[in-house]
Amino acid sequence: MFDGNDDKALQRNQLIAIVLMVVLVVAWTHFFMPAPAKHPPAQNPAADATEGESVPTNPFSRLDRTDAPRGDSTASPSPTQPIPGAVVLPPVAEASQTPAEDEIPLENPNLELVFTRVGARLKKATVRLGENGADSIQLIPQNTLLSDTEALYPLGLLFGDSNLADALNFRRWERVETTVAREVAFEIEVPGYALLRKTFTLAEETHVMNVRIAYTNLGGEKRLLGLDRDIPAFSLCWEPNVASGDLQKGAQQNVVWRKDGSNLYHATSKFELPGGEAWYNERVLDPEWAAVCSAYFTVALRPDFEDADAWYHGTPSVFRLGVGAPRTDVGAGETVEYAYQAYVGPRGTQPLRAAWPTLDTALAFFTSVTIMDQFAKLLLTVLVWFHDNIVANYGLAIIFLTVLVRMVMFPLTWKSMLSMRKMSLLAPEMEKIKQECKEDQQEMTKRVTAMYRERGVSPLGGCLPMLLQMPVFIALYRMLWSAYELRRAPFIFWMQDLSEPDRFLTLPFSIPIPFSSTPLETLNLLPVLMALAMVVSQKLMPMSGPAQTSQQKTMMTIMPVFFSVITYNMASGLNLYILVSTILGIAQNYFIRNIPMDADAVQPKKKPARPRHFYDAVRAKQREINKEVRKRKQRERRRKDPKDSK
Repeated sequence: MFDGNDDKALQRNQLIAIVLMVVLVVAWTHFFMPAPAKHPPAQNPAADATEGESVPTNPFSRLDRTDAPRGDSTASPSPTQPIPGAVVLPPVAEASQTPAEDEIPLENPNLELVFTRVGARLKKATVRLGENGADSIQLIPQNTLLSDTEALYPLGLLFGDSNLADALNFRRWERVETTVAREVAFEIEVPGYALLRKTFTLAEETHVMNVRIAYTNLGGEKRLLGLDRDIPAFSLCWEPNVASGDLQKGAQQNVVWRKDGSNLYHATSKFELPGGEAWYNERVLDPEWAAVCSAYFTVALRPDFEDADAWYHGTPSVFRLGVGAPRTDVGAGETVEYAYQAYVGPRGTQPLRAAWPTLDTALAFFTSVTIMDQFAKLLLTVLVWFHDNIVANYGLAIIFLTVLVRMVMFPLTWKSMLSMRKMSLLAPEMEKIKQECKEDQQEMTKRVTAMYRERGVSPLGGCLPMLLQMPVFIALYRMLWSAYELRRAPFIFWMQDLSEPDRFLTLPFSIPIPFSSTPLETLNLLPVLMALAMVVSQKLMPMSGPAQTSQQKTMMTIMPVFFSVITYNMASGLNLYILVSTILGIAQNYFIRNIPMDADAVQPKKKPARPRHFYDAVRAKQREINKEVRKRKQRERRRKDPKDSK
C-alpha cells in the first residue's frame, strides 16, 4: 500500500509533469496556432506593376490588380481608336449580359463546377459532401457586388506578352461544342494576332479536371512567347483565395509546392508585405505541382510538361497562385498546346492519393517537425483503421485509440509506479539524511543521489510517463482538430462534430477566456468533465503522511481548472481523448497501488567482487600454502615431542 510519502512524491511528480505539459501547450498555441488572416490595405500600390498601370481599391475586382495589363481598356486607348501597330483586343464583356447565358455547368459525383464565358474561368466549385450533398461546400470566393467582367475567378491566364497580360480574363469567350463527356471548351480570337482555346475535362470519379491551353499564332511571322525563365509564356492561375471556411482550424493555410521530392510550405498568414508597399512575391522553378491548402481542403495545379515554374503574388487574403509554361517560339500559323491537371477537393488522404502520385504529401499536420508529422499521420491511420474495421463511429474509434495508447504506455507506467513505491520505503532514511545535513544542502543532495543509485531508484520515474505522453497529446491536438476524416464526424447525443468544441448548450452572453481568442459563448461539457476527472484522480490519493503545503494544495486545485480553460475551445475529439485517458489513469493507478511491496525491494545491492590482478592472486595463493606448511610442521613437532603439546 502507498503511505503518505508515496502519495506526496506521486503528486509532486504529477504536478511537475502537468506544469511542463501546460507550458508546452501554451507555447505551442502561442507560436504555432494560425494567426488571423491579414486584410490588405484599402489602397496598395504595387512596386512590380508595369508602367502606366492604375492601382484601384477593391481587391476582388479586376481593376485592383497590381499587374493590370497594358492591353486592358482601362490602361490603354479604346480599341475603337487603335494606335498604329498596337494589338486590338476584343471589347471588354458587357456586364448587362444575362448570367445564365454565360454560365456552363460541369459535374461528376464529387464536384459541381460552373464556368463563365467571361475569361473562360471557373466561377463556382462545389465539393459534394455528406448524404445527397447536404454538407457540400463552395470553394471560390464570391462577391455579389461585382459582375463577371470585374470579379477575380480561378483558372484564368496571365501572359508574359504585354499585349495580352490578363486582359483576356475579362473578355467574353465563345463556347465550342465537343463530343467528349464532362468536357467544355472555349475560344477567343484576337484578330490578326492569336487564337486561344481552353478545354476543361472533368474526371469521372475523382476531384481532378484536365485543362488544355492551345495558342495559335495568327500573325505573319514567328512570335516568341515569354522572354526567359523569369517571364513564362503564360501562367494558369488560381485566385483570389480558397473559401474553405476553416482558416482558424488547427492547420494554417499554406501555399505548397513540391520540388525534387520534397515539399515547401509557406503559411499565407506570414506573408508580410515588404516595405509596406508591394505585394508579396515568391517563385520556384521546375515544380512538380503547386497548391493552396487549408485545414480541410486543397486546390492544386500540376503541369504536364517540363520546365514549368510556380509563383505566388499577393497578400494573405487576396492572391494569385500561378503555374507557368516555358518560353517558346510559335511560327506563323502554328499552334502550341500545354496541359495541366487541377485538383479541387478535400485534404484527405484517399482523395489526394486518387488524384495523382505525391499529392497526398500535401497533407501535413506539422510542416516544420517531420517526425511529429509522421507520428500524427500514424495516429490518424490507426484511428481510421478502428473506424473502418471495428466501429463505424469516430468517437468510439478515439476511445479505442486512447485504450491502445494506455496499453503501450503501461510497461513504462508500471516501472514508474514501482520506482515511486521504492522511494516511499526510503522515506525514513531520507529523513535521517535531511536531519544530518540540515545546514549543507550540497552534501544532502550528494548523499540522497548516492542512496538512489545504490538502491536502484530513479526520482524522475514518476513524471516520465506523463512527459512521454506529450508527443501523443500534441500530435492528437493537431490531428483531431484538422483531419478531414473528422470534419463533421458525429459521436453521440449533442456531440455532432468531433473537430469542433462539443457545445452542450448556447449561453445568452459571451465571456472572454484567458489564453483563447474565442470568447465563452457556449457550455462545452467535455472540458468540465475532464477537470472533474482530474480532481477525482487527486482525491483518490489519501494523504496519510505529512500534509501538503498550502502552495501545493493551491496548485493541485488550480491545475485541472487551468488545463480545462486551455482546452475549452479545442476539438471535442481531443477533449474526449483526455477525459477517457484520465479515467483509465485512475483505474490504472488504483490497480497498481494495491500491489504489496516489502522493504527487501530497497535493500542495498551487493557489489560484485572486483577481479584481482594476477600478481595479487599468486601472492594470496602463496600465503595460503605457507600457512598450511606451518600448520603441518606444528603437528609433526607435537607428535615427536608430546611435551611441546602441553
